[in-house]
Amino acid sequence: MVYHNHLLDTLGPDDLEALRPHLRPMAVAAGQILIEQDGEIAEVHFPADAQLANLVRFSDGSAVETAVVGREGLSGLAPLMADEPCGWEVAARLPGTVHVMPAAALRARMRVSPPLMDRLLRLSSIYQMQAVQHAACNATHRVLPRVARWLLSAGDLTPDERIHFTQEELAGLLGAQRTTVNDAANQLKDRKAISYARGAIRILDRRALEAEACECYAMERRRIERAGVRP
Repeated sequence: MVYHNHLLDTLGPDDLEALRPHLRPMAVAAGQILIEQDGEIAEVHFPADAQLANLVRFSDGSAVETAVVGREGLSGLAPLMADEPCGWEVAARLPGTVHVMPAAALRARMRVSPPLMDRLLRLSSIYQMQAVQHAACNATHRVLPRVARWLLSAGDLTPDERIHFTQEELAGLLGAQRTTVNDAANQLKDRKAISYARGAIRILDRRALEAEACECYAMERRRIERAGVRP
């Protein structure tokens, strides 16, 4: 069976045989909350064509999207491994299919399988690297290169040709004003690097977009390729 999730599709045969009985496909709707902030992780989710958002929610009900999880991995990895509550909310930002597994089943298997533990540690390290890199990038680089970086990274996470980001979402991810993000997106559109309509962005010229992106994208990509955690 092909799961269209890189982690699941590249498991060793022993790990796949042990975990397959615990997996089930599930359709998720945009905005559906899969893991509550500060809640226990009962299940983990391996996206196929869906995309998940990590959100930090505040007491007034507002939330900021801090990261996107796609077909490279799974939801709530670090708290799953630590057997701790999740410090952020996980919600579907794009509808589609995820493969669901009880957290206890994955945690039990990783404790007896060094190859699986190694894979999860590598992926957790990449997620941590991205969080640190994005924080440094948001504090250092101009908005246009950061928009280009996020679009390239989002394109890597989905098999769909379209990248679904509203200007509000991009502004939240970048820690920038919506009008500033809109100006940057329009510049990329004018340079024929992207097209943009109705919340859907299409990369028209990847090389041109890479030329506009800050160095953070290339740095992240090299580390990801070296770790072998993403298609």
